[in-house]
Amino acid sequence: MLTTVVGLPRVSDDELETLGRLNPGWAFERDDEGHTVLSPTSSRGGAKNSAALKQLVLWQERTAAGGIVFDSSTGFKMSTGAVRSPDASWLSQGRIDSLGQRIEETFWPICPDVTIELRSPSEEWSAVVRKVRGYLREGASFAVAIDPVGKRHLAFGEPPAGLVLDIDAIVNA
Repeated sequence: MLTTVVGLPRVSDDELETLGRLNPGWAFERDDEGHTVLSPTSSRGGAKNSAALKQLVLWQERTAAGGIVFDSSTGFKMSTGAVRSPDASWLSQGRIDSLGQRIEETFWPICPDVTIELRSPSEEWSAVVRKVRGYLREGASFAVAIDPVGKRHLAFGEPPAGLVLDIDAIVNA
């Protein structure tokens, strides 16, 4: 369930990170308008996120793709000021290297190359698709929206060499 925190002024990157540390089990993000949003991951949702993450890790190891695979608690700062946390993502080493000294920042100011978002039962499918399309605008080369409830998915862009997601394994986790 995605919830907008009402009455909270726009928080800085450091404050957003502190909120996450002080509230274990909750994922805090900042949307394009600067609102703080949070969504805990349900047990079934966490299993599905893990299945997606596992597939990215296995692909990275099998292909020696390099870069880093990130879990759903990792925040990335978008050009709009939003801080997004894809359910599973991968960032190539070349793009990490392009950050230079900015890798010391709390939230890296970059969108991962690959992003995977899963719809929770309380989310609108259109909102998940909108978020995934936003990743493409921010620089993702491959972005996937998965709806375990409706048993559907949309993939945008081109996957990196050798990456083939088993959507059924993610949906059924």
